[in-house]
Amino acid sequence: MKQMPQLDSLRFFAVLGVMVAHNWDSRLLGDVDWAGNGVRLFFVLSGFLITGILLDCRRLADDSRQSPMYFIRQFYARRSLRIFPIYYILIAVLVVLGVQPADDIWPWMVTFTTNIYITIHNAWIGKMGHLWSLAVEEQFYLLWPWIVLFASRKWLLRTLLLIIPLSSVYRFYAYRHFEFNMDTMDFKAATFTVAHFDSLGIGALLAILWHSDVPQATLQRYLTTIVLPVAGMLYTLCLVLYHYRVHPGIFFTVGDLFVAVMCAALVSRAGRGFAGVAGMVLECSVLRYLGKISYGLYVYHAFMPLLLIPIFEMVGIPLPVPGAANFVFSTMLTLGVASLSWHLIELPINSLKRFFPYDTADALCAAPSRSKSLAIRKTSGD
Repeated sequence: MKQMPQLDSLRFFAVLGVMVAHNWDSRLLGDVDWAGNGVRLFFVLSGFLITGILLDCRRLADDSRQSPMYFIRQFYARRSLRIFPIYYILIAVLVVLGVQPADDIWPWMVTFTTNIYITIHNAWIGKMGHLWSLAVEEQFYLLWPWIVLFASRKWLLRTLLLIIPLSSVYRFYAYRHFEFNMDTMDFKAATFTVAHFDSLGIGALLAILWHSDVPQATLQRYLTTIVLPVAGMLYTLCLVLYHYRVHPGIFFTVGDLFVAVMCAALVSRAGRGFAGVAGMVLECSVLRYLGKISYGLYVYHAFMPLLLIPIFEMVGIPLPVPGAANFVFSTMLTLGVASLSWHLIELPINSLKRFFPYDTADALCAAPSRSKSLAIRKTSGD
């Protein structure tokens, strides 16, 4: 494995789609769900990188005398240091300032179960609505490390082949039994964890293929020449059926699956490194930096209008939300806040990961080349 800098830029483009949808126009370019597709790219990236790290941990465990429980502990400690600090700081600020509905749903927020709340009540939770995707990831990773580190390789693959189609089955059920808005793609039941097993699972499957005996060049050739165009055509067909209201349930049932497959092909190609103009763009230092602070961008972006509206009202200028002006000013403010958050809070706390290394003395002695690979991978994925 080599360093994968282009994946940082992909993270930024994923969060940019969410920011455009929330602060400007969710249907800017027709029926394409930019926010949803951005989140799906996040899930595929997360599934790929985290599973890759866990597979490296498994190899280290196999090659050393260290128990897999050591790596379980290290994984959760590192994930907590990365995810928890600004998330819980945000919740505390929202509750103290009385931002609704934080006062009522804070138990759901602190337990990373807002997606379950949204599904049960079939209602969004105001500016906190986007936090559902963090809940999905944390719920998935409560179980996934145990499967990767303890299940046989045969059962690991079988588990993925089971949970990936399970998402489509659930979305079909939800489409038939839950309320939704056809015009705005407002499908609240799709925030439930099972609905996104396909995106996370396809990312995990890609990591397994990268760790297999299949040459990466051969894998990428199939992804680029066969998988990507077929998934693209099927997703386009789903969009057409949805647009003309011809069996729109097909779109809600399998559309996300095809997007996840396309995202996996994109992630794999960026992981190996795009060449030419695409490579130059994805390796741009500015985009890579924005990718590094993308977690803060995602967490904070929805709350920026709450700060901007009073300021604009003071000078007598209306600020329609969502809208183009709101997107411009909210994005500028979000970039500033996320950058400060990264340097003042996240980066110092992330430095504490040095106390929870994945590699051990035994593992380094037993498998120096693999542990070196892991040390490189974890800078991008964990």
